[in-house]
Amino acid sequence: MIQAIHKGVEIELVSHQLPHGLWTCDYTLTTHPERTRTNHRGVVEFPTKDLADEHALQEARDAIDRDTKGQPAEKMANAPRQVDI
Repeated sequence: MIQAIHKGVEIELVSHQLPHGLWTCDYTLTTHPERTRTNHRGVVEFPTKDLADEHALQEARDAIDRDTKGQPAEKMANAPRQVDI
């Protein structure tokens, strides 16, 4: 299982090797703080696990970008402070 975060949405990847040796990768998007989960099943097959994971991660980022298009960017809860020394 691999996890990443894109625009405040958690991405969880789960890879599967198929009986004939190819790979697919499913991904789950989890929003915060609501913890709403959306599952997406991987249908494209790849010869390696890495290619399947990269494809699923890009699909997940594209889905997040489509869902957040036109919405204001989230503000950081605890923005970094500038300190004069």
